[in-house]
Amino acid sequence: MPRLHTLLLPLLLAALAACDQKPTREQQILAQLPLQDAYTHNIERMAALLGRTHPQLTQATIQSVLRKHLTVEDQRQDLFRLYSEKNFSDAEFASIVEATQDPAKARALEDTDAGKRLSEKLTALMRASARDAKVQALAEQRMQQVQDELDELDKAGS
Repeated sequence: MPRLHTLLLPLLLAALAACDQKPTREQQILAQLPLQDAYTHNIERMAALLGRTHPQLTQATIQSVLRKHLTVEDQRQDLFRLYSEKNFSDAEFASIVEATQDPAKARALEDTDAGKRLSEKLTALMRASARDAKVQALAEQRMQQVQDELDELDKAGS
């Protein structure tokens, strides 16, 4: 029996050490930001816009096509890059999370110099990402796939 204790002790110590580690930024993003709500909102907005050019298709059909080509995982990876430790300190990220979860805190943050700097930083990072040639090419490819599939569905329904 003492041999079993000797073997289990390192495992127990490793497990305890793992419990003491702070979550990674990606784990924090998943736990603290409303990713699914934001994704659903974005899909609904895009479907409403595409519904104007594809009036024969239902919103549900358009949303299904969008979800097929613009996945929640894609959005998750974009947010991991945007809110990475490279871009935001722990304190800045905590402020972003608070502002996301509490509209009153968001308004209060907007009135501070630190909040204005944080907003400018976030905007600059989002613009830089949008100007990135790889990001643009990938977005264009995905939207072309959406448009092609919607056009096919339009033709099939005619």
